[in-house]
Amino acid sequence: MAMGVPKTVPVFPREFAPGAYWFTGCLRITVNGKELHNHNSCFLLMGEERSVLVDTAPPFAWESMWPQLQKVLGGRKLDYIFPTHPEAPHMGNLGRLLKAFPEALVIGDTRNYELYAPGEAHRLRPMGPGEKIDLGGRTFVIVEGVVHDLVNTLWAYEEERKILFVSDGYPYTHDHMEGECAMTSNELAQLPRVEDTRVVIEGALGWTRYVDAEITIAKLRDLLQKYPADIIAPTHGGVIMDARELTDVFETGLRQANGARS
Repeated sequence: MAMGVPKTVPVFPREFAPGAYWFTGCLRITVNGKELHNHNSCFLLMGEERSVLVDTAPPFAWESMWPQLQKVLGGRKLDYIFPTHPEAPHMGNLGRLLKAFPEALVIGDTRNYELYAPGEAHRLRPMGPGEKIDLGGRTFVIVEGVVHDLVNTLWAYEEERKILFVSDGYPYTHDHMEGECAMTSNELAQLPRVEDTRVVIEGALGWTRYVDAEITIAKLRDLLQKYPADIIAPTHGGVIMDARELTDVFETGLRQANGARS
């Protein structure tokens, strides 16, 4: 069960686990006559020696995200940028970040990234599933992207706190309420429902109508067995603290988007 609205309304940047920070620029959308928010989040992991930013937020969120990122870094440099794939919500501020942090490296499946950041090909470090970066006191692992938006989608995992960064996986929208965007899943008045995730899956991941949901679900379960997650950090949804319950919701949403019923 969700624990309900916290006594103090949380704001961004938000430290949702030690050294793990959450930023977002919500996109307001209208669904069936209702105004909803859709998160476009990015996440910063701070190790004792190095840092990595997972996704970059879309260009429209730069003015709000940039001062938050500076505040959290506190004068430290950003060492790595991990765009989960080359699409605006995930790498739309890559050029600005590379300019702001001239020593930062871009990691992941970086094919074609030189087209998005001309002159910066020397800063691209291709990395694939299973490859790791020691941030100092915490380990960042590139893992397979189970839910693909583009062919080079990758996810990531932080070993010490068991945080899984899932890009377009586990998405959900929720009724727009002032002050709700920085709440984690267990702080909402109720846990996200199947229809909250299904509406995003159907709208953004059209391929789910044609691919047997059980194939995707089996891959997800295999990944979670190898990389057990206590916290799940989606780009399009609040940080998930109810990992098991929300995995069930996400799986059912996939089945319904695929035309099946659990």
